Amino acid sequence: MESPIEKAVVLIVDDSAMMRTLTSHVVERLGYKPLSVSNGDEAIEQVSTGRCDVLLLDISMPGKSGMEVLRYIVENDYRLPVIMISGSGDIDQAVQCIKMGAYEYLTKPIDNSRLEITLKNALSESMLKQRVRLLTTAMEQSPVSVAITDIKGKIEYINPAFSRISGYSMDEVLGKRISILKSGEHSDAFYKNLWETVSRGEVWQGEFLNRKKNGELLWEQAVISPIKNNMHDISHFLALKEDITEKKKSREALAESEQRFRELSDLLPQPVFETNKDGYITYFNRAGYSVFGYKQSDLRDGLEVMRMYAPGERAKVRKNIKVRLEGRKVENHEYTAQRKNGTIFPALVYYAPIFKKESFEGLRGIVLDITRRKQAEKTLLDNQKKYRNLFHAIPDPVIVADADTGAIVQWNRRALSFFGYKSVELSSMMMASLYPENVRDKPPAFFRKQGQIKGGSVETKILTKNGFLVDVAVNSAFFETAGQKKVFGIFRDISEQKKSEQLIRENIRLKNDFIANVSHELRSPLFSILGFTSTLLRDRDELDHETIGEFLGIIHEESRRLSSLIEDVLTISRIDSGKVAYKKSALDPAAIIDSACKSLKIRAEERHIELFLDLYGSNLLVYADPDALKQVAVNLISNAIKFTSEGGKVSVTLSKNHDTMVLAVDDNGSGIPEKDLDRIFEKFYRVERPGEEIEGTGLGLPIVKEIILAHNGSIDVKSRNGFGSTFFVRLPLYRPEN
Repeated sequence: MESPIEKAVVLIVDDSAMMRTLTSHVVERLGYKPLSVSNGDEAIEQVSTGRCDVLLLDISMPGKSGMEVLRYIVENDYRLPVIMISGSGDIDQAVQCIKMGAYEYLTKPIDNSRLEITLKNALSESMLKQRVRLLTTAMEQSPVSVAITDIKGKIEYINPAFSRISGYSMDEVLGKRISILKSGEHSDAFYKNLWETVSRGEVWQGEFLNRKKNGELLWEQAVISPIKNNMHDISHFLALKEDITEKKKSREALAESEQRFRELSDLLPQPVFETNKDGYITYFNRAGYSVFGYKQSDLRDGLEVMRMYAPGERAKVRKNIKVRLEGRKVENHEYTAQRKNGTIFPALVYYAPIFKKESFEGLRGIVLDITRRKQAEKTLLDNQKKYRNLFHAIPDPVIVADADTGAIVQWNRRALSFFGYKSVELSSMMMASLYPENVRDKPPAFFRKQGQIKGGSVETKILTKNGFLVDVAVNSAFFETAGQKKVFGIFRDISEQKKSEQLIRENIRLKNDFIANVSHELRSPLFSILGFTSTLLRDRDELDHETIGEFLGIIHEESRRLSSLIEDVLTISRIDSGKVAYKKSALDPAAIIDSACKSLKIRAEERHIELFLDLYGSNLLVYADPDALKQVAVNLISNAIKFTSEGGKVSVTLSKNHDTMVLAVDDNGSGIPEKDLDRIFEKFYRVERPGEEIEGTGLGLPIVKEIILAHNGSIDVKSRNGFGSTFFVRLPLYRPEN
């Protein structure tokens, strides 16, 4: 099923027609709907009409600038993400945009991969915020009383309806036990059963007689559900309660109006009856006596309700009565009824259980003679039999819809399996419901047009009940029957054809993105090497020995950086292509990690950083490639050293947690901003740190993650900006087979 993100409208604001066209192509290829305007005033108009979900906003435009548009959006609280686009890499300008409320700041030419990630994250974050607002509003505005308690029954949250109904404010009940509402009318066994039910993780439903703050009693229908945390332990209980005091009074009023019912039922032309809980008829209206031929004396002598049905129907009746008493829906109300003289007739019998103070007292029902309807149905079925056989023999899905309203009126068997709906579901649907929302207005217009030109074809997408989007070619024909205009549509699945086309486009995009990223990362050290070597060649006679040494040192460092980048690119390329063959064996990770720390000790000492190593006391065994495991340790520890200030501390700890080895690399360095935590494992992504120039390829952590995943492990990070970071690597312990 197409997600809300994939339906998103991306508004592209740029005074350059070429940039609008190029960006629109990229946005459309990413699966979004592009919408472009050329100036700030048009952008504000589109935002005001609510026709976009995210903005790609150029900063420099004639007339109203991108900064002015951003200020308008923020001041008017439109709550949609704005991604600023600029040809300048001015850090101050980028910071100003972010402070004003922009989601991200991208420079031209826009990196497609980064644009894809930025759009996806911006839309996901926007959607999450919207859902939180909707859920919060729904909870606050719900007429149902809502309370959330901890596992001891102490109240942690109530909604306004709770306060309105009970009279207690949030401040009065917060931290108090939910038992403050007890009326004293229920037994201890009642509450014991309730708590035992929810403590087992089951849902409890029932009615309470509670007491308001002012002492007034009220009846509440309640559903109490346990809430579990990530460890599947019960952490809270959620109570949804509805005031049913008036409903209780209505039940009593219903008993008082029973006589009125009996008098009115005698006016009905259909038989109406009541039974007691033992299945004996206690009441017939006038039509009941007339149609079935019984007398009041028969009821006094004892007349079983089953005598209203033919003998062959009585098992079905008992089954349906049981279903009805269990609160479930009876699917078929049609029976063969039998009169006192033994004659039979087809009938629809509808009945409902009679309860008094929650005690089952019997049944109340009505009987509809459908003899004439059955005769008409038989004639109609005979006439339609040949048509149905031909219709269902068509191998492609077929849908027939009303040409004026678009309501689905007929379908063949293949349509049921293709769309995934049951017949009863299709019968209540519109033709437009078979299409995704973003094209839902197009098919009806197409079919209306076909109604004028007698037929045609179109390629589009349909949406199955299970949420799958399927590419189809639809051939339609218009016809009229019994004075009604209808459209006959035959759907042919062309998904495989579309998938082949999409696969070719995706392969081209991935290749271009990879080349663009690698080219970008190679360019910086290469330009630096070329610049300094050119200076040495041109001015070597004028440069002193110290300057030449400094330049050669820079060239050496940039060459090392270039070599490291190439090695990382080759490594990630081998991993992505599946060509890495790990030589796994049972090994002690402590020795590998100790070796990694020794190789990095000199680097730590140069920066006066304490490198602390704490290995698990007893031997641990993991099934891993020793070189790959060492690369993981070296990358994480060297990163910790790199981002820790002089005089800081880096701790490397190896421990055991159940059947898992845990490697923790902790530092008290600069930490990672919260906005970057979800992206640090992306290829080529580096945390922007204003005023700091820290080398890196942006491939180290992605390589670590891929290695860990290939060893059936996991990696995560905890960090606070300015307070350091801790990376956790978890690998399953080796268990030799017996």
